[in-house]
Amino acid sequence: MLQAGDGLLRKLLNRELITIVIITGIANMAMAVLQPMMPIYLNSIGVTPSLIGLMLAIGMVGMVFGESAGGWLADRVGLKIPLSVGTFFAAPFVLGLAFARSIPVIFLLFFFWGMVRAAIFGPARGYIGNTASLSNKATIIAVYMTTQSVARSLGSLASGFIADNYGYTWDFYAAVGLSILAGMVVIIGLRNTPLFKRNAKPVSLTDSIPTGISPQKVNYRLFIIQCVIVMLFLMGAGTNSFLPLLATEVVGVTATEVGILYTVSGIFNTVLLIPLGRLADRFDKKKLMVTGILLSVIALVGTGYARSYPLLMLFTVTGSLSFVMYTPAAIALLSNTTPARWQNTAMGIYGAAEDMGIILGSGAGGFVWNAAGPEAVYLMGAAASLAGAIICLGFIKEKKTKLN
Repeated sequence: MLQAGDGLLRKLLNRELITIVIITGIANMAMAVLQPMMPIYLNSIGVTPSLIGLMLAIGMVGMVFGESAGGWLADRVGLKIPLSVGTFFAAPFVLGLAFARSIPVIFLLFFFWGMVRAAIFGPARGYIGNTASLSNKATIIAVYMTTQSVARSLGSLASGFIADNYGYTWDFYAAVGLSILAGMVVIIGLRNTPLFKRNAKPVSLTDSIPTGISPQKVNYRLFIIQCVIVMLFLMGAGTNSFLPLLATEVVGVTATEVGILYTVSGIFNTVLLIPLGRLADRFDKKKLMVTGILLSVIALVGTGYARSYPLLMLFTVTGSLSFVMYTPAAIALLSNTTPARWQNTAMGIYGAAEDMGIILGSGAGGFVWNAAGPEAVYLMGAAASLAGAIICLGFIKEKKTKLN
């Protein structure tokens, strides 16, 4: 599938990058083991939908702090510390969630779990931003996202099977084990990487591009606009946090079928990410971003009104298509307009904006669900995504550059 680009990929996928991809993949699998079952589990111990939405939102608030701090740390001290925090430190908070029954304690655990688990994402994206060339950056981002999608698919598939056959508690045990395994890969795989990076200025292949393509100063206006757009786009993902409840309580499927829903969505991501990443390197990134957001609107409205498993599957897959069309193009555009010295920090703050969108969607979604039902939750997410598409059309201007 990638015959023409195999030489480039072999050149860019060095040992350190491969190790980082493995670490983030295992950490993502640990999160995916819990994600589909978490709303159902919380509901089973007597937590109301409105509180479930707030708990998920509090976890994302923690991720806002963790993701931005992780990127900042990576720019200043190196990769190993934030990667270690995002793996080893996540395990005790996950274990605590398996046994907590007090509502305030569960809120605290969600916050700290969100904060530590997010520390890996800014450094991973920032590393790619500093090592991938301008003309192939979206492709490398897509390769990274594909591996993460595979990991999440495996975790989601295991999630429902474990819950149905061994109980929800074993999902938490599996997540703890995977988090510790990811931490061990940090220690073993990055053993030759200094704990604290040298004072040398980070080198990016984008720095060798002629002046005017990769600016030396941060374009704060464009950066803020992209953060606002992704926040609105991911409000839909926040409302989709209630997909397990919609599937089990409204459509009437089993926990295993919920896991399959997430797995099929992940497989769809895996198949399409690299082709769409390559397309983003050769096509107008703004058009891809807008198309992805509009597909999200369709998927959210359809999900809200779906009352059969096949329709739920169809619109879940449509939502996956919207994500893989939007994300590589958006991240590549962000990285191309960010100087090398600020890549990790920018990716961390951008990730925090993503988290804020999910916070708004999941936090408000629980109250809307109680007040007006599941359809209203998804219509809210669709309206937010539509606003993001309008802003993207009006304010994003991609600089055209001639690339070899």
